Amino acid sequence: MAKTLATHNGFRRGFTLVELLVVIGIIALLAALVTPAVMQAQVAARNAAIKAEIDMLHMAIMNYKNEYGSFPPAISGTSTTDLAAKHILRIFPRTNSIAAEVTGTITPLNSIYGWLSGYSSDPTAPVSAGNRQKLYDFDKGRLDNTLSIYYPSGKPGAPYIYINSGLYTSGTWPASTAVTYTVGSNSTSYTIAARTYYPLTQSGTYFNSETFQILCAGRDEVFGNDDDLSNFWPGTRRQYLDSLSQ
Repeated sequence: MAKTLATHNGFRRGFTLVELLVVIGIIALLAALVTPAVMQAQVAARNAAIKAEIDMLHMAIMNYKNEYGSFPPAISGTSTTDLAAKHILRIFPRTNSIAAEVTGTITPLNSIYGWLSGYSSDPTAPVSAGNRQKLYDFDKGRLDNTLSIYYPSGKPGAPYIYINSGLYTSGTWPASTAVTYTVGSNSTSYTIAARTYYPLTQSGTYFNSETFQILCAGRDEVFGNDDDLSNFWPGTRRQYLDSLSQ
């Protein structure tokens, strides 16, 4: 009867303070349970996107080798007798002036963009003639135009690094001093620590010993940590290390 009268009089009972606190507590508990899973899923998705791009870059360099007969060098200067000059002259023996084709120092930081930008249809000026036929569709929004460094979305401190197998034992990069570079107009500097970062297998041999390595520092932009990605680990560095202990 009381319920009927309350409804008839237009009175509607609200939540008590205790009930509200219980609901808020349940929502907070659910949020605490769901948030880590959501964050882990986001990290996994971002890592998967980087790994997928590494795999595409890997295939592009393999296509380069199939097209031109060898893998491009990861390090070279501007001398007409350096590795880059010899590489281009082997592919394009009709080159008029190799000095005009080799105009910038090549490092593992910029070699991916430099070589996968391809060549022009002019065999006498394969680089300088312009209109080069790219072997990879670079996202220009993730490319530093000054340094030709290509990096994952929002991660200029974790550039894609290409190292051909000929460098594995040379110790020429990053050598004894850190590699520091500045991307964009904000003058933010990024550093790759002084180390020869060519990962070894458990047996002491180099990964991809006959081809090349593509490396990325991952979301934390620091090499040597758990989220490093490459073209020789199926996932992250941590996932690879965990697989060894299983």
